[in-house]
Amino acid sequence: MASFRSLRSEIFDREERKQQYQDHIRGLNAYDRHKKFLHDYVGFYGKEKATHVKLPVKTDQDTLREGYRFIRTEEDDMDPSWEQRLVKRYYDKLFKEYCIADMSHYKSGKIGLRWRTEKEVMSGKGQFICGNKHCDEKDGLASYEVNFSYSEAGENKQALVKLVTCERCAEKLHYKRRKEKEQSQKREQEENKRKSSLFQEPVKK
Repeated sequence: MASFRSLRSEIFDREERKQQYQDHIRGLNAYDRHKKFLHDYVGFYGKEKATHVKLPVKTDQDTLREGYRFIRTEEDDMDPSWEQRLVKRYYDKLFKEYCIADMSHYKSGKIGLRWRTEKEVMSGKGQFICGNKHCDEKDGLASYEVNFSYSEAGENKQALVKLVTCERCAEKLHYKRRKEKEQSQKREQEENKRKSSLFQEPVKK
């Protein structure tokens, strides 16, 4: 009987902690929730357990060398708590949800993409800070879906990922497409003007 009461008390305490954790998380904004999850992740797993393996990342424009895979041991995932599973799921998702862009050659339409490093994930770069690697703007951010082609472990893959940019960098992202549209409209106007002049009757004096 004592064992049953002990088990029931343990279940009750666990569910109560879970509810308290959920209530606390719901009360946070997106950035504070991000910091809370990553802080708890480090507390649960410890950064020393994460092994970084550099992988070649092949984008549409460039081959970049800043992709990382995080390999965990079986011991890390044995009987984790509810909180551990939650923060680990959030942590793992971040590496393949947002990307970083190199817009150095944006005028020619060459935008290089790569996955974020662990340091960038922890700081919120590319999620709460502009995803252009040369920009640190935090205000006026918008998220865009971009097609990311890359190579991982010898396998070519494609994924729709999120690129978060400020207003100024969003202009760079769409620069070539906007210019091509403007040039197309200009050619169309000139062509219409030329056709109109051909059919225009001469003015009688």
